[in-house]
Amino acid sequence: MSIRNKLRCQKHRDCILCVQVTLRLGLLGEKDDTGIESPAQPDRGTSMTSTRLKKHNGKMEEFLQTHVLLSAETYPSSHCAEVEVLIPLGPRDWYNNTLGLLHFDCFPISISGELYVSASTSPPYLSSPVLQLTHFGPDCSWHEAKDALRLCQIPTMEVSVGLEEAVLRVWDIPEGQHFYLWLYLNQTSGLEGLSENVTLLTAPENVSLPISQVFPCLCLQVWPKVEDYDDSPRTFLCPFTNSAEALSRAWAKSHLKVKAFRGVLSCSFSAPCDLPGELVPCWKGEDLACHPLHPQLRKGLIRIELQEFPGLRPHPNLCVQVISKESTYLQSCLQEEIKENSHSMRQDLLFWTTLDSQGNFSAHVLEQGTWVHIAQAVSTRNGLLKEALQNDLQSGECMLMWQAEDGENGTLWTCSLEKYYRTRWILAWMITLFGLCSILFVLLLKKEALKGWLRLLKEDYGSRGALQGRHVLLLYSPDHVAFERLVGTLAGALTQLQVSVSLELWSRGELASLGPMQWLHAQRQHIMQAGGTVVLLFSPGAVTSCAEWLGWKQTDAKPDNTFLASLNCILPDFQTGKTKGRYIVACFEKLLAVNEIPGLFRSVPAYPLPSQLFAFLLALAGPGINYEQRSSLKRHAVWISKSLEHAVKECQQKEASWQYSPLLPLQSADQQIKENSHPFVAF
Repeated sequence: MSIRNKLRCQKHRDCILCVQVTLRLGLLGEKDDTGIESPAQPDRGTSMTSTRLKKHNGKMEEFLQTHVLLSAETYPSSHCAEVEVLIPLGPRDWYNNTLGLLHFDCFPISISGELYVSASTSPPYLSSPVLQLTHFGPDCSWHEAKDALRLCQIPTMEVSVGLEEAVLRVWDIPEGQHFYLWLYLNQTSGLEGLSENVTLLTAPENVSLPISQVFPCLCLQVWPKVEDYDDSPRTFLCPFTNSAEALSRAWAKSHLKVKAFRGVLSCSFSAPCDLPGELVPCWKGEDLACHPLHPQLRKGLIRIELQEFPGLRPHPNLCVQVISKESTYLQSCLQEEIKENSHSMRQDLLFWTTLDSQGNFSAHVLEQGTWVHIAQAVSTRNGLLKEALQNDLQSGECMLMWQAEDGENGTLWTCSLEKYYRTRWILAWMITLFGLCSILFVLLLKKEALKGWLRLLKEDYGSRGALQGRHVLLLYSPDHVAFERLVGTLAGALTQLQVSVSLELWSRGELASLGPMQWLHAQRQHIMQAGGTVVLLFSPGAVTSCAEWLGWKQTDAKPDNTFLASLNCILPDFQTGKTKGRYIVACFEKLLAVNEIPGLFRSVPAYPLPSQLFAFLLALAGPGINYEQRSSLKRHAVWISKSLEHAVKECQQKEASWQYSPLLPLQSADQQIKENSHPFVAF
C-alpha cells in the first residue's frame, strides 16, 4: 500500500486536500494432488472464498470473489470504503502473480494533518495481513497548495527599511478573504509579541514599525480569517534574519550585569534576541584594557539566564566580556558593584603558576595582555621584589583565583604590591616635598613676577566685567605664520577678558565647508545683531591687497582670498557711512604706521598697538564703565601689551610672505595657534 497527496477541485482555486491510496493486488495459492489449483485458505472461523458466475464477453464465466476494505481515520472524523474484486477462474494462471493496482480517490486530510490508513480483505486471509500506514499532510509550502487551497492563499508582502522606520507593504489580497497579521520576536524562551492584539487585514495596507524595534529575530505570521476554524495554517516570515543593521541594533539594546554572590562570579545577559557569542572572563589591568583569562573559563551566551563561573574567585579587577566573531560587544566589571572594596584601591598583579612533571615551579605575570616570565617582567624586575613574590606564590600568601579541574593547566593567583611598595612610597613623598620646596624657592627668586601674578589673582575681575559678553569680529590679512601668531595672541587676550571673538584663524574648518563669503556674511550679521564690533586689523600685506583690490595699484602679489572677501563684505558700510559704533581700525605700529592705512578706512577710530591698547579696549567696552572697571582694565592692558611686544618682535624677524597661500594646514594650524594665543601663559 502506498499513499500520495492529491487535490480534489470543484473549480479553480477552490480545492480540498486529500490522499490517494494505491494497493497492489495479488492471488496466492497452490495446486493440489490432482493438479487443480486452490486459493489460500481464509482464517479460522470465516467462510471459504466464494465463487460467482457472471456473464463475460457474451458467455457465462466463473469468478473468484473477495472484498477489499479501506479505512482512514483522522481527528475528528473517519472514512471507510469497500471494493469488490472479481478474478476469472479461466485457463489463465493468476496464482502467485500480481493482478494489478487498485487506486482509491480519495480520503480528505487537513493541512499539516495526520491520517491513519488501513487496508484488509473480507474475509481475512492468513497470507494477507492488515496493512497500516500513518500519513502526514503537507503544509502550505507544498508547491500545489498555494494556488489551489484557499487556506494557503495569502497576500503578497514586501518589506522596506528606512532611516526611522520599517514598512511592511501588504497587497494582492485574495478576493473575499481577510487575514490576521502578528508581529513578534522569535526567541528560544517563547514568542514575544510586539503588541497585545493582532492586526486584521481587509484591504491592501502599509504597516509601519519604528526602526528601534527591528531586530534579527523580528518575524511575522499571516493566516486567513475563517469562521468556525481556529487552526488555520500560518505563514511565517523572518525578513531581518541576515540584516547586519538589525544585528547591530540588537547588540546596542543588550545588557550585561556581573555580580559576586557567595564567593561565586555570576552574570546575566539580556537582549531582544538570542545572539551568538561567548562569555569571557578577563582581567582589567592598569592599562584599562581587559585581557581574557584561561579558555576553559569561557561559556556560551544564553539569554535571560543567570550563568556562573564555578571555581573563579571574585576580584575587583575581574570583568566579563561578551565576544562574538572575535569582536567584543559588551563588558561589565565587578568594580562597578564593589565600589568601596579595599581591593579596588590596590595595585594587584595576576600570576599564572605551573608545576612540570619533575615538580619544578614556574610563574608568569600578565603584562599588557601577554604572560611574561616573572624574571623578565618589567613590573617585577627588581630582584628583591621578584624573590618576595616567588616566596608568596609558593607559600600560598597570594589569593588563589582559579585552578584548572584537571590540575595540569596551572593556577591563577593575584598578589597585592601594597606591602612591597610601602617603603618606596615614603621615598616618593620625600621627593615630591623636595620638588615643591624647590618650586617655591624659584618663585621667591622671581619676586616681582610673583607679585604681578598675585595682583592678577586678587583682581575683582572688573575688566572682565567691562568686556564680558562683548562680540568682536577680527578681520586681517595672513601675511605669514609669525603675523598669524601675533593676531592669535591678540584674539586670545580678548578671549581671556571674556570677549566672544570670531576669527578666521580659529574657524578654518567651518570656513572651508561654507566658503569665505558665506561665512563672513554670517559672522558680520551675528556681530551686528549682538551689538558687537568689527575690528579691521591692517598690516603691510593688508594695505597692498586693499590697494590692488580697489584698483589703486597693480602688484604681482597674490592677495588672500579670505581677506578680499572680508573687504567686499564691509566696503558698503564704509561707502554709505554706516560705520559709527560698529567698526574699529587697528595696526601694529612697529609693522605699519597709522598714516599708511588707506584713507577710506580711517573714517573710524584707528589705534596703533600696543601703545594705545588701553584706548582700544575702552573702545570695545563702550561707554558706561565705572572707575574700578577702568582701572582694572588698564592694569590688564599692561600685561597684554608685554605679550604683544614679544610677538611683534618675532614677527619683525620674519619676511612678509602674505602673497602666498596660508602656510598653516586648516586643522592643525588652527589648534596650534589657538593654544599659543593666551598672553598670560608666557608670564
